[in-house]
Amino acid sequence: MTSGGVGRVSVLSIGEVRLRPHNIVGNGTPMLWWTFTSRRWTDPLPVNVVLIEHEQGWILWDTGQAPASADSPKEYFPGGFVGAVYARQVDSTLTPGQGLGEQLELAGVPIERLSLAAISHLHYDHAGNVGELAAAGIPVLVSESEHDVLTGKSPHMHGVLAEYLLDAGVQWRPVTFAPSQDPALVDFDGAYDVFGDGALTLLPTPGHTTGSMSLLVRRGEGRNPLLLVGDATYDPSLIEKAVVPDVGDRKQQLETLRKFAALRDHLPGLQVIAGHDPRAAELAA
Repeated sequence: MTSGGVGRVSVLSIGEVRLRPHNIVGNGTPMLWWTFTSRRWTDPLPVNVVLIEHEQGWILWDTGQAPASADSPKEYFPGGFVGAVYARQVDSTLTPGQGLGEQLELAGVPIERLSLAAISHLHYDHAGNVGELAAAGIPVLVSESEHDVLTGKSPHMHGVLAEYLLDAGVQWRPVTFAPSQDPALVDFDGAYDVFGDGALTLLPTPGHTTGSMSLLVRRGEGRNPLLLVGDATYDPSLIEKAVVPDVGDRKQQLETLRKFAALRDHLPGLQVIAGHDPRAAELAA
C-alpha cells in the first residue's frame, strides 16, 4: 500500500468486443444511419474493468460483460428494433477464463473481498456482471441520473437492459454530485469523494449516456494520477482532437472532453484509462 490511500491498480479484461467505427470516431452522422449501413467492424477491443486497492478496501470500476451476452446473444439481448440495433453495433466474445469472477481470482482478489464497486454507465458491457456483485453483497455506486434511467419508463431506448439490473438484488447507491473546493476540479459540475480522503473522486461526465461518470484516482508518492472514463472516449489521443463517438449527446461529449483536457492541465502526468483501450493496463502501471 502506498501513501495517499491507493495501492495497486490492475486493469482486467472481461472478453472483447468488435464495434462499428462510428462507435469510436464520430463525425456527427445520425446513429441509426450508420448502425444499419456500416459494413466495417473494428479490430477486437478489450472490455476493461479496473481493480483498485485502497486502504479502506478493494474497489472495482465497472463489471464487464456477462457471459450470456457473448454465448447466447439472441436470448440475452431484447428482440425487435432494439435487438436489431445491438446486433448491428456490437459483437461480443468471452473465452473460458475471462469471466469477472475468474479474472478477479487470478488477480488475487475474489469477489467476496471487494468492498465496493462503481459503474461508469449502465450499458451491458460495463454493468453486465452486477448480479455477481449482488450475490456477494457488494454495494454498487452509480450516478443518480443514470439510476433514474434504469428505473424510468423506457430504459431499453437508452441502451440499458433493466431486466438484468433490477432483478439481480443489486445494492445500488445512487451518487449525487456536490460542489467541490478542489481547485483541480473547478471545471466539473460537482464531485463525489468516495472515502473522504481525495484519493478516489467520482466526477459527472455526461454525453455517452446521460449519467456517465468518471473516477479520478490519486495515487501519491510521485505516481501518475489516473482518470477512468468508461466510454467518454475510446482513445485518449482523441481528447485533444475533440473527436467523440457518434453515440450519445455530441454537445455534452465535446464539453466532457474539454473538461478532461483542463484536468490534464491541473494534474500533470494524468493518464486517461478508457473502457476499451488496449493500452489501458500499460497506462495504469
